[in-house]
Amino acid sequence: MPACFLDFDFKTTPHLHQLRECEEHATDEARAMLWTMRTGKSKATIDRACYLYRAGLIDGVLVIAPNGVHANWIEREFPLHAWDSVSWSALSWRSKVASAKAGRRLGIDKSLDWKIEREQWYQRLKGGMKTRDLFVLAIATETMIRKDVRQAVARLLRNRRVLLVIDECDDFGTPGSTRTKMARALARRCPFRIIMSGTALDSNPLAAWSQFELLEKGALGPKYAQFKAHFADYETAYSRHGKYPKLIGFKNLPELRERISNWSSVVLREDVKMSRLIAEDVLISPTDEQVALYESLRESFILDLEAGEISVGERAPRFQKMQQVFSGFVNDEYKSRHVLPGGNPRLDATAHQCFLAPGKFIVWCEFQADIDFLTKRLEADGMKVVPYHGRISDGQKSANLKAFNADSSIDGIIGQWQTGARGLDMSVASTIINHSHTFKARLRKQAQDRASKIGGGAVRVIDIIAPGPDLHILKTTKSRIDVADSVAGRGLKTLLEGMRL
Repeated sequence: MPACFLDFDFKTTPHLHQLRECEEHATDEARAMLWTMRTGKSKATIDRACYLYRAGLIDGVLVIAPNGVHANWIEREFPLHAWDSVSWSALSWRSKVASAKAGRRLGIDKSLDWKIEREQWYQRLKGGMKTRDLFVLAIATETMIRKDVRQAVARLLRNRRVLLVIDECDDFGTPGSTRTKMARALARRCPFRIIMSGTALDSNPLAAWSQFELLEKGALGPKYAQFKAHFADYETAYSRHGKYPKLIGFKNLPELRERISNWSSVVLREDVKMSRLIAEDVLISPTDEQVALYESLRESFILDLEAGEISVGERAPRFQKMQQVFSGFVNDEYKSRHVLPGGNPRLDATAHQCFLAPGKFIVWCEFQADIDFLTKRLEADGMKVVPYHGRISDGQKSANLKAFNADSSIDGIIGQWQTGARGLDMSVASTIINHSHTFKARLRKQAQDRASKIGGGAVRVIDIIAPGPDLHILKTTKSRIDVADSVAGRGLKTLLEGMRL
């Protein structure tokens, strides 16, 4: 049934699209929020959770989100948006504290403090099972298959009527993965389920099947094999290991769009007057040394392909090595880094754009070497930057993000696509620089919106582009984004608007 506006007790004033979502879908058992990044999915979800709690329909929330993003729900989103009329408590999984393995890595002098902190965490978990408050548990997608995490989740599901929130549901686009199977099993035990992503299908439209299975069994069709055969075309290809089915294209996408529409709402950038993105390309000219090494690697790659000596799994690392050349280094088979002589035009170009940035900047990198080179260079140029990547602890990442947003002395943040591109608020920045590039279209699309906000000013998005691999990567990611937009973006939005009563 649609909810009545008078039943809402918003803490923060909703935008029209958020209000409409709550009024029309507050009591829906299953919902997909395919909203562009930074359009307020979290607030709308928290408003729904508070409404369902006050209506006596739930008393627990389980949030599954990428590492770091899951903690943001507890540390920022719920305190900001949870209604004053709702008593709630919350806990986020922290492996450093809650995992038994973490203690075994500590020395005797630190293990006692860890044991005390761990016991306090589990006491808070037990307390959450007994309280009459709304209890929220957030876990990281990357940790959900761990035994201790599964046990914590099982305790929540045994004791609470749970709203399951799966943030960045595109992480569950592979039907047969252990993580996806576990998520489906969890979803079956939750009376209310929300999946959300601004890039749900940017990797592949076929990823829709397993994501919507989280909402209801058979939501887009009873069997994945049938679904795949109906919406994709394959041809037989051959490698030295034998033949395999090669995806050559998609079909029947209007029908897929219509199936998805039964469960979904779509909000686009233009619907909410988001920060305007101003795209700029900065073309760089490689050094003679880089060109010579690149051509050598390229010709060797072609010869090995023609001889059938490269398996499908070996192609990506070979291409990646070619990409590394224009970042001024190459990693060998032992993962040792070799810095190329003759200068680094990519590094020079990015450093220059950072210097020109009128305010704070974000730099996205594909490789760890890029982050190391940039950090050293920008600090030598007198700029203060903080890193956000997988080699620093979760606590340090959180501290760096807070410092970037709040400390006026910090000029920029240097992030890795895989770690920081999703779910984080970096809207204090006015410039985004894509230093080196990723094939993962969903990460690229999300990363471009980290500095956006509703009603915000213009954001420059600068691509540093070398010839060869960069051009191929950018062309490939754009085509994937265009296909996804036709199914789960503007195409779906047009369909839903036409269905309004």
